Amino acid sequence: EQQELISKMDLKNPVSFLAGEYDQEKFYEMAEGMEHLREGGARCMKCYELRLAETARRAAEGGFDYFTTTLSISPLKLNEIGVRIGREAGVEYPVSDFKKKNGYKRSVELSEEYGLYRQDYCGCEFSLAERRAQSAAESAGSRREP
Repeated sequence: EQQELISKMDLKNPVSFLAGEYDQEKFYEMAEGMEHLREGGARCMKCYELRLAETARRAAEGGFDYFTTTLSISPLKLNEIGVRIGREAGVEYPVSDFKKKNGYKRSVELSEEYGLYRQDYCGCEFSLAERRAQSAAESAGSRREP
């Protein structure tokens, strides 16, 4: 979706896309013992850390001035993790909160304008299972007779 957006937008400055590597084994090692935790908890914070560390490493290797993330679920935690990891990697993490000033509403508008998919869970299989269970429970509840 990010690559699609970059190709569609009329940008003032050139933007390139550099995909990070996904190491499934590393993720499972990180998540071990936390599989049952709800989305947004300790497992997610560890996952953010894992992903931001990979991004910072790639940014440092590439000689970039900054690194960031498309995640905006928990800006305070992400900013805290990003700043710490940035210091360790020697690359700056720009502190931000895109939910302020109707940022969420604007992101929905832009998604519609550019035809972007908006996922309703973080992306890991554990959160997907949780989301499916919630949807099934909601569907079952709506089918009950009053």
